[in-house]
Amino acid sequence: MITMYTARTSEIDEINEAISEIKSQIDFSSLKKNSGGLIFCHIDFVSSGVVAALCKELPFHIIGMTSMATADEHGYSLFELNLTVLTSDEVVFEAGMTNGIDENNYNDEVHQLYNKIRSRVTSDPSMIFTFMPYIREVSGYEVVASMDAACHGIPMWGSITNNIDFNYETVQTICNGNNLSSGVAMMFLNGPIEPKFIVSSIPECNIANKRAIITKSNGAVLHEINDLPVLKYLANVGLTINKENITTTPMMVYYDGADIPVALGFYTMFEDGSLLTGGKMPIGTSVAVGSIDAQGITESSENGLKQILDCKNRQATLLLPCVTRYIMLAPDQEKELRLIKEKLAASGKPFMMGYSGGEICPMPGPDGKFRNRFHNYTFCACLL
Repeated sequence: MITMYTARTSEIDEINEAISEIKSQIDFSSLKKNSGGLIFCHIDFVSSGVVAALCKELPFHIIGMTSMATADEHGYSLFELNLTVLTSDEVVFEAGMTNGIDENNYNDEVHQLYNKIRSRVTSDPSMIFTFMPYIREVSGYEVVASMDAACHGIPMWGSITNNIDFNYETVQTICNGNNLSSGVAMMFLNGPIEPKFIVSSIPECNIANKRAIITKSNGAVLHEINDLPVLKYLANVGLTINKENITTTPMMVYYDGADIPVALGFYTMFEDGSLLTGGKMPIGTSVAVGSIDAQGITESSENGLKQILDCKNRQATLLLPCVTRYIMLAPDQEKELRLIKEKLAASGKPFMMGYSGGEICPMPGPDGKFRNRFHNYTFCACLL
């Protein structure tokens, strides 16, 4: 069994005060044989030295990321640091981080990291937490696919790091006090756990009824739908894509004929009219155009929270909703944060939430086994 504790601080400048505040909120004498930590924070906590000092102070592995905003049962804010401690007598936590990755070395670095951590434990992990950078030359799903291959399909849950200004070059991935703007961090959870993963994406009412088929693609680059150039197909269904609005339209992808689609964004429009998307676009896969609005975001949040609350025997709840949801809720951008805090704090159980720059969360395939998936726009949770 895993027990979860959370703590948070807004103290950025006074390192000792920040550490004291965090330590005062957790009874460290109650921790079990093994522990591991997760940090979500504003980037100033990294640059001020709070993160490094806190990791040095605590006697267990910690990984994490910078995030637009964080929440737990104590509160929510754009400008705070949240620490979650997971502790267990049966589960072992082991972590590490790559060197800086780019389009040339990410596959080797990811495999080397997995093998390095695997050499320190006696068996394959039950699941993996991971945080990774956004690389402009590499689709998020490609890094996830590399991690998936390295770990042979072991369920992974995590996020692309982000920040309050959407500049993915000023984000930081965290591991044991070290931080890199282009690092991939992993934490193994070895032991008797059965994680539950919740994916609450674009509600059905926000997905076009008529599906189409991908007829030409190259990895994450979408060329044709229904034998039409992708921009022409989208125009035919009433959607004009340009460089100004490209990130506001979800493409719902029904992998392997699944009933529940994966929401993926458009990132780049190329000169030939093709579109770089957030995930693999296999030829023959059915797709539908979605839309994202405040009502749909709220509905998907409520759906995800209901699923969480229906799980009565879980001790730890970790959430990663997409950061685009925060932006799209303007002018009431804190609506989802308030909803999460209100619903989950009332349950009396701890939870941790950070906004995600791209969600990594498994979904069941046709055979019922998990497939590691990369998502956009989605409310994702992991329950332990």
